[in-house]
Amino acid sequence: MTVLLEIHERLRQLRGQLGLTTRSFGAGIHLSGSAITNMENGLRSITRRTAGDICRQYHVNPGWLLEGTGEMFTDPTDGLDVSEEVRHLAAQYSRLGDSDRELVRRLIDSLAEKLK
Repeated sequence: MTVLLEIHERLRQLRGQLGLTTRSFGAGIHLSGSAITNMENGLRSITRRTAGDICRQYHVNPGWLLEGTGEMFTDPTDGLDVSEEVRHLAAQYSRLGDSDRELVRRLIDSLAEKLK
């Protein structure tokens, strides 16, 4: 028997999957860490607007976040003609926090400079 998690439990699961603190997760959607903590503990409602911000920022499937259906993350390459390797890299990149994304961008830029 599968037990569906409540939205606040899915929020905590998502943040854990992303490896982000409440502060860094909240910063990505312009909320405080304490606001995220209150949402995860069910003390504050997760509005549709906040859910939308979470889904856009972290490439989360709205059906999963709001209703517990489908996969946690969306495919950021959906509709593009790209290889499986590119799909995999894009999916992994989309799960990173802002500081890790910046690190990856700098690494790629540095490697590209070496090719010139």
